[in-house]
This record gives sequence, C-alpha cells and structure tokens, in this order.
Amino acid sequence: MGDVSWCDQDRGRPGRGSCARRRSPAARLTRASRISEPLPRARLLAAIGVIAGLASGLLGVGGGFLIVPLLAVWMKMNQRRTSGTSLAAILPIAVVGACIYYFFRGAHQVDITMAVFLVLGSVIGAYLGARTIDLVPERLLKVFIAILLLAVGLDEILSGLVPGALLAGHHPATHDALAYSLVVLSGVLIGVLSGLTGVGGGIFIVPTLVLGFGLSQHLAQGTSLVAILPTATVGAAVHLRRGNVDLRAAAWIGAAGAPAAVAGAALALVLPQPVLAILFGLFLLFAASRLWPRRNTVTPVESPMA
Repeated sequence: MGDVSWCDQDRGRPGRGSCARRRSPAARLTRASRISEPLPRARLLAAIGVIAGLASGLLGVGGGFLIVPLLAVWMKMNQRRTSGTSLAAILPIAVVGACIYYFFRGAHQVDITMAVFLVLGSVIGAYLGARTIDLVPERLLKVFIAILLLAVGLDEILSGLVPGALLAGHHPATHDALAYSLVVLSGVLIGVLSGLTGVGGGIFIVPTLVLGFGLSQHLAQGTSLVAILPTATVGAAVHLRRGNVDLRAAAWIGAAGAPAAVAGAALALVLPQPVLAILFGLFLLFAASRLWPRRNTVTPVESPMA
C-alpha cells in the first residue's frame, strides 16, 4: 500500500520518481508515434506539391486540379478546405513557372497585355465564384464543364496530330478593342469557375487563348500562369476569411511544387508545340473524366474536382 500511495503522490510530475521511470513500453510507443506524426504528413504534402508543380510548369496550369483531389484522398481534408488550400498553394508554383516561361533562354513566352485584360475580368469572377459557391447546382456545373473540356481536349489532340486541321491557333494573333473586351468577359467567366472549383483557372485559360484568340501553345501557357496569380490570390483570400485554408499544408505544397514547376516549364519550352498540344489535350480529357458526375459519388459543390 505504501508503494501505491507514493506513486499516487508522484503522479502528475513527469520525469520524477520510479513511476515515471517505469512507464510501460506501450505508453512510450504511443508518445513516440504522436511526436513523429507530422513527418509522414509533410512527405505527403511535398509529394502533392511535386506532382502539381510538374503539371503546372509543363501545361501552364496552376495545379489545383491535382491538388484538390489529392488533399481529399491522401490528407482526408474536408472539401471546403481543399478548395481554399489549393488556391493558396498555387501562388508560388505559378510565380516560378511564369518566370521560367518569360526568362528561360530569352523565350518571352508571356503576353503581358493579354494577361492584364484576363486579370481584369478574372479577379471579379473569382470573388463572385467564391461568394456564390453554395448557390450553384453541382451536377449541372460538372456536366457542362466536362462536355466543354472533352470537346476542347479532342481539338487540341487532333490539331497536334494534324497541324492546321482544326481550331487551335487558326485565329490572327493581333487584337483590337473588341477582342480585348471579349478577353475581359472571358476572364470573368474563368474567374467564376475558379472560385467555384478551387482551380487557379489555367485549365480554362489556355484553351481560351489558343482556340479563341490565336495564341501559340507555348505563349498561351506562359500567359496563363501570369493570369492565374490574381485570380488565385482573390479566391484564396476569400476562402481564408472563411477559415477554409490550411496555411501549413499550402506552404508545404508550394515549397515542394516551385522547384518542380521549374523543371516542368523548362521541359515545355523545349518540346515541339504539336507534342505540347497533344499532352494538354490528354490532360483535358482526364479532367473531363474526373468532372463527370457519378451516381454512386456525392461530392460537395465547392470542390467538383474531387
């Protein structure tokens, strides 16, 4: 009895007395597990960043289309936080990728004027999309975007296989005031879709610039990465105010994704444009398949990419 009372007196003072020293192996293992939990989480977040960064640099997209589902599946993050965290993580990835498209070997594959007009519309659209996220019919939105991406993806692939056969790059690259007004309107629509889906907008911007305004694939991808930045910033800020951003996760993804974006962008600039068009078309087909609603899957409206 004396031993028990002595242990009871010493309880609550870690590191003192034989009771603390005689902590069971199971207790020590549990404590060690708690200490080491952040390491696997950091590795998973870094892996997400590398995957998204490579895709971002290679295809001129922010990477959100990959970040959103990977956060949901690997990190078990709820859908509202995947959208906001994705937009925050996109920022450093897009900055680095855009710099490579502009400065790498004097390529200058960025149309600053076009990006500015896109931004004028997309910032407004991103804010509206994030604010109206609960008002949009999920199934209708997913079906519409999936069909659109399917059609555009097929055009990209066929134009890469048979250059000059379809729509891609057929329009004059010079633009007047009316054309730039249409760019602004396109930016509004792209921004709304970005705010609703948690995607930076590149998946919509690149085909819009190639098919609608006659930019080359390289130029469209570089311009897309510049135009993504304000859109993602506004969307991330709105989500942050609503508590939908995991800042630590976004930092890990962005830090790992930035170097990967350098590699992806450098590879894109040395690939022939038809090859790049085919790769982007395949990516759009993948995106369409992910978006198409499934009867046995219920996904919240704010993240149809999951």
